[in-house]
Formats: sequence, structure tokens, C-alpha cells
Amino acid sequence: MATQELPAQTALTPPFGEEFSDDPFDREMASYLADGVFPSYEGLPEDYKHWRFENTKSILRAIYTADPTAWTSLKKNQKKIIVLLLDKLAVSNENDAIFEVLNSVLELDDASTKRLAMQLKSVSLQSVVSAIEILRRRHEVAEKLRALMNDHYLDTLETPDLQGIIEANTWLFGSSYETLGAEEDTFTKIAKSLRDAVKGIDEIDVSDLDESESAFIDGANKQADLFLARKVPHYDSMGRRIYRCIVVEIKRPSLALNYRHLQQLDGYAQLIKKHAEFGSEAMHFELILIGRKISEADTEIRSRMQGQLQKGLTGLVSDDNRMKRFVLNWYTVLDNFLLNNLAMIEALELKRESYAHASRPELIADMQALAT
Repeated sequence: MATQELPAQTALTPPFGEEFSDDPFDREMASYLADGVFPSYEGLPEDYKHWRFENTKSILRAIYTADPTAWTSLKKNQKKIIVLLLDKLAVSNENDAIFEVLNSVLELDDASTKRLAMQLKSVSLQSVVSAIEILRRRHEVAEKLRALMNDHYLDTLETPDLQGIIEANTWLFGSSYETLGAEEDTFTKIAKSLRDAVKGIDEIDVSDLDESESAFIDGANKQADLFLARKVPHYDSMGRRIYRCIVVEIKRPSLALNYRHLQQLDGYAQLIKKHAEFGSEAMHFELILIGRKISEADTEIRSRMQGQLQKGLTGLVSDDNRMKRFVLNWYTVLDNFLLNNLAMIEALELKRESYAHASRPELIADMQALAT
């Protein structure tokens, strides 16, 4: 009788797909992701979703270490069934059954049996402790950054203040930005040179500032905006390998984003599209403009966002072939983090601490040190 095809799984998205190296087990896991073998964990908070994935992957690694041939003859449907069962058992009251089942079918010697038992017994506790600590630290960073934007935004600089915070906590932009990696020198230099060619990109107009802040314009013009660029290997929605090119322009917190900044973002996008080396079909760009708030007087940014609502991506203002453009404010970023992790935050009873009386240097130093 023919094997019945399982319902299609929603493919997992990075950071899961960015954690694999070239060793045989990691290559096998990369193919599992591309084939939709892992559960999608749909509806679960991002941090718990990541823990579930890592926990199941650790169990699979223990099996692979004990018997590398265990998976070679299995069809995709069979792999899906086994991975789903292991994932469910690992978080149930019957997780000891995993060891009993594996020990009965792998025919291991005494040394391998003890090693497998130790791996499986340590994986769960280590992963739970690690997941809780990551969430606790991120929750703390989010609250401290909110305090910085509420109470110290006039004195906060792009570099080194925000730069150190963001490089230590790239997850602030969302789960798919957790591991952006190190700078790729050639790509960064070209991206920066194109950015600097945008007319008026480093100039500040009085209209960019609130009335109460207009006296700071001379000093503000001496401070360059924060620019970050990364090119990282990635999987697209079809499971194909691509380069994900992420460019972030961070305006100082004392500015209110407006149509002039949106024009600069569009101008930068046009320069990228015209650049020959960036014309590769394997390079997909995400241009992100972020500031403390969007100007109350501006209507164009909000209008562009309204036109992209059906895509379901926060802050999206343009979605072209191989290029997406976003405009974000820090309060939306921070609220999205809380909402995406609300179930786990409430389950762990993590409290929202008040940092209203903390000094700006203290807040910045703490956030720059809390790399996850």
C-alpha cells in the first residue's frame, strides 16, 4: 500500500537555518529544514520555538552520534513522523520513553548506551535553563532601551551608544535577525559608499526636529548616523540558498522620521539596483530605516505602510523584486518583542522593572554588555 503523504509543514525560518556548519550531521539537518521535516511550531513564542527546535536537534544529534546510518534509508514522510514524535515526547511527561525506545532499536554497546543516556538526560535541562536565561536578559534589555528612549533620547548618540547596543542585541529587529554575523568587508564598503552618495543623507533640517530640540541642530550635524550592513547566507521561501543583505540606517533618537528620510531610503535603493555587483539574483536586500518616532506631521510614511499591510510585515513600505524597505520606530520594535514572547514572559512571571532613575551611561553599559 502506498504511503500517505503528510500535510505540508510551514518551513522554519532563520535563525534556524543559519546555525549549520559543514559537518555531516549539520548538512543532514540543513536538508531537513529545506524539506520541511521539522515541525513548524506555528503559534508558539519565538524563544520557545527556538528552544524546541534546538532541543529536538540535540536529540537527533545524539542518535546520529550513536548510529550515523539510522536515517539514511528513511523516506521524507518517515523522517517527518519520527522527528515529530521525538519533538512531542521531549516536552511531555513521558520524555524518558525516548531513551527506552532508542536503546531498544539502536543495538548499542554498553559505552554507547551510557553516552546516549547522558546526552539525552542533559540536553533537556541545559536547553530549558539556557532558553529562560536568554528570554530574561532580552526582556531586561528591552525595558532598558525603552527607558533610554523615554528619558535620555536627546543625549544618546548613534556611535558609540546605539551601535554597541544593537551589535550586542541584533534580535531586537526580530527573531530572523538574531545572528547577523560579522561584517563582510567588501560588501560593507560598497554599501557604505553607495549610502554616502545619497544626496543630503547626513544633513539635518529644522523640520526633522521637534521645536523644543531645534537648538541642538548645529551639534547634531556633527554626528554621523549609524549605518550597519551585513551579508549572510540564508534560505529563501523555496529552500534555495541566497545571500540576505541587511542594511540598517539608524537615525539619532532626537530626530522624527519624515518624508525627507523616506526619499533618502528610496534614493539608496535605486543606487543599489544600479550597482552591477549587487545585481546578482542570489542577493536579496532588506533596507531598514529606524528612529525613535515618526513625525506627527508626516503622512507619506504611514500611507506607504498602509499600502503594504496585506504583506503582514511590520514597517514595510516597499516590496520590490529582491528588495524590501522598512521604516520602524523603536517603540514598535520593543512592543513587538513583548507581544511575540508574551506567553513565556507571563509563564515565567518576568517583571517589568522600572529604570526611570538609572543614568544614561549605566543603561548603555548594561545593554552593550548583555550580548546573547
